[in-house]
Amino acid sequence: MTDQMTKDTDKSVSLASLLNQCGTGGDANPVQLPQGWTQGRTAFGGVSTALAYHAASHIEDELPGLRTAQIAFTGPLFGALTAQTKMLRRGRSTAFVQSDLHGDKGLGLHCNFIFAKQRETEIKSYDMIKPAFPPLPQNEALHSGPEQYFTSKMEFVGKRIDTSVKTNRLTRWMRLKDREGLDPIAEILCMGDALPPSIMGMLDKNAMVSSMNWQVNIISDHPATDAGWWLIDSQTHHADHGASSQYMSIWNSEQQLVATGMQSVAYYA
Repeated sequence: MTDQMTKDTDKSVSLASLLNQCGTGGDANPVQLPQGWTQGRTAFGGVSTALAYHAASHIEDELPGLRTAQIAFTGPLFGALTAQTKMLRRGRSTAFVQSDLHGDKGLGLHCNFIFAKQRETEIKSYDMIKPAFPPLPQNEALHSGPEQYFTSKMEFVGKRIDTSVKTNRLTRWMRLKDREGLDPIAEILCMGDALPPSIMGMLDKNAMVSSMNWQVNIISDHPATDAGWWLIDSQTHHADHGASSQYMSIWNSEQQLVATGMQSVAYYA
């Protein structure tokens, strides 16, 4: 009975409800991590990043929009998660905020968030090559992951990764099942880590992989998309000595760039 109650509770815990538990005003409360938001023995990287961002974005009033995030996955996170934030510097247009997430075994996530106001500039550049866009999901059967994994909170067409096809690039439409009341930036940070590391598309057998570091640059101040669908693209451009480097991007339903990223991933194969 207890196990069933835990599963039912996990199903109802949305990202928005976790962020609400964290609180506002820079005074973060402990958040009990449900099993359904984990990946293996740790919190899903996207949800832990979203929690750290939520705490950082409320450290002071009237912060400008998020421009970039530097995330270090320092160790496993589980149990009661607590964010500790620190204003490193706040100028007239920019704020640097440190946000660390601690679990039952100590520090598991170290983040630096840079918030900055927009400025009018003469020089503009749009030189990002678009990935091949699959059709936007319409009437296809949608899939989710097992209840004990974070993918149970998401929907996608087919598999997140097809291991029968060897590729260094993964591209999928994905969305959260429950998106009500979400800060769109928190949603983007959560969804940006929703694909497996793209090195997994190159492996000949099941092998352990682990994201070590992630940088995200937010391109859009007010990201929006149709029916919650985001195209997540990840491409391994170098892999050797057990470390791979991958470029990442997030696009909306109008094929507009929303965020870019880069991740260092350890692999054991």
